[in-house]
Amino acid sequence: MIGAIKGYAWQLAALGLAGLLLWQTLRLADAEVDAAHAHADLQTERAAADRTAREQSERLRRLEGTHREELNTSRAKGAADLAGARADADAALAARDRLRSDLAAFIVAHREATQNRAAAGSCPADTGALDLLADLQRSADDRAGALAAIADDARARGKGCEREHDSARKMIDAARSE
Repeated sequence: MIGAIKGYAWQLAALGLAGLLLWQTLRLADAEVDAAHAHADLQTERAAADRTAREQSERLRRLEGTHREELNTSRAKGAADLAGARADADAALAARDRLRSDLAAFIVAHREATQNRAAAGSCPADTGALDLLADLQRSADDRAGALAAIADDARARGKGCEREHDSARKMIDAARSE
């Protein structure tokens, strides 16, 4: 009887071990299924994150391209503005030269008339005031031309800088908005 109990005990122990082994195998299979689901979820999340990163990168690349085009346009417009200002300055210099030529002709004519009157004995020749006014006009005109050139240059460069700043601000705002 003890031998029979021992035989049953070993059989029960073997059945218990087999049950435990079956239970562990089922748990392992469930863990592997859970791990496979987790791996699939991770791969899906990584793919979505990669796709989002590529889309974001492409969007920022397009924004940068747009900004670069706006900068090139702004710089071309700034160069055109500077060229226009320089052309206007050249036209002003030509007008100044014509005015100086007319003034020189007037001064020569006035001196001749004054000397003719002095030779006729009607009044003494005095051209000092006229020479002083001509010198004052020349120096004022030179200074005004220099200041106008500085102002035109500063204005054209300032407008270009403002356009570039506006373009950069627009790009930053567009990048933040999405």
